[in-house]
Amino acid sequence: MEASTYEDQFGPAARRMLRLYRPLRWLAKRTVGASCDILVEIRWRLGDEVMAIPIYEALRGTYAPCRITVLCNYPELLEGNPFVDVLNEVRRDSDRYVCLRSGPRLVFRLEHYARCAGVRTPSTRPQLYYSDWSTPLSANIKESFVAVCPGTSWPTKQWPIERWRSLCTALSDLGYDVVEVGAGDGQIGVGHNLVNKTTVRDAACVLKASRLLICCDSGLMHLALAAGTRVLALFGPTDPDILIRNEPRLTSLLTERDCRGCWNREGGPEQPGTCPLNHSSCLDPITVEQVFGQARRILETGA
Repeated sequence: MEASTYEDQFGPAARRMLRLYRPLRWLAKRTVGASCDILVEIRWRLGDEVMAIPIYEALRGTYAPCRITVLCNYPELLEGNPFVDVLNEVRRDSDRYVCLRSGPRLVFRLEHYARCAGVRTPSTRPQLYYSDWSTPLSANIKESFVAVCPGTSWPTKQWPIERWRSLCTALSDLGYDVVEVGAGDGQIGVGHNLVNKTTVRDAACVLKASRLLICCDSGLMHLALAAGTRVLALFGPTDPDILIRNEPRLTSLLTERDCRGCWNREGGPEQPGTCPLNHSSCLDPITVEQVFGQARRILETGA
C-alpha cells in the first residue's frame, strides 16, 4: 500500500473496537432487513481503481438494501455510476469496511477484490457511466484516429521511445491521425500531443472516440477498455491474465523473453520495476513491425 488507509486514523484500541462492533451491527441490520452502510476504500493507482468498478455492482446485488460509499483517488471514474451513492465522504461510521488496496500477483485481480468484499467474482467488466462523452480537447482531431500512450509506471514496462516514433509515423502514413495521451516526460512527438493536458475524464472521452489505443500495461489501458475502446497492449514483466480476463476488446502482445510475466521478482528481492536480470526494458524483443501489423489488422478488420 502506498499511503495510510481510512482505518489508520484510529488508534489500535479504536480499530479493535470497530472490528468487533461492525459485525454485530451488520448482523442486526441484515436480520431485520434494514439498509446497511458499506464503506469501500480503493485509494490507489488509476488502473487498480478501474479494475475495482464491478465490485460496487456486486456489493449492491449481494447486500441490498445498502448504501455504498467509496473512498478513491479518481472520482471521475464513478461519475454517474448507479451502484455508488457517496464519493470521498464518510458521514457516519459504516456497518462494513472493505479495503481493496492490495493486489497479489498470482491471483486474478477481480477475484481478489471479490474475496475482500465478500462477494462472488463479478462476470461484468469495468464500465464508465458517463451521459456526456464530449470534450473540447478532441475538437481539432480527425474523426478516425489512433491513440497511443507510451507512459507506464515501471521502467521495465516501457517500450523504447524511438520505436514509438517509428510506429506513429507508419500509422500516419496509413492515413490515421495519431493522438498521444497520458502523463510523463518521454513524449513521442508525432501527431497531436495531449500528454499532461487531460483530466481522467477528458482522457476517457478521447479514448472513447478513438479507433484503437496502443499502449503498454498502464492505467490508460484499463481506462480505454472501460470506455469501450479496442486496445493493443504490450506486456513484459506483468501477466495480462492476472489483470484482465474475458475481454474481447483487448489484444495482448507479449514479449518473447522466457521470463515474461515475472513481475520483476524472479531471481531477486521484490522491487517493482527493477529487473533482477538487468534488462533495461522487458519489451525490447517486441518489434515495430509486430505492433504495426497487429494494429493494422485490428483497424482493418475491427477484430
